[in-house]
Amino acid sequence: MKSFYDYDVDNPAERQERYATYPALSKFHMALQDELTDDEYQTYYESEKQLVQQKPAVNNLQSQWIN
Repeated sequence: MKSFYDYDVDNPAERQERYATYPALSKFHMALQDELTDDEYQTYYESEKQLVQQKPAVNNLQSQWIN
């Protein structure tokens, strides 16, 4: 499943699909765009996109029994 940030916002069909799939988040981002400058919004959007795309660190610790 695509994340909110995987859709191409320059493509009207994908923008509609993103809005249908994530209506609350889409409305939040529209309101945010109204409140922030373009630079501020782009900085926020890119930082959120990077957070979503980061993979969680693998837990390499092995469980050990304490004797």
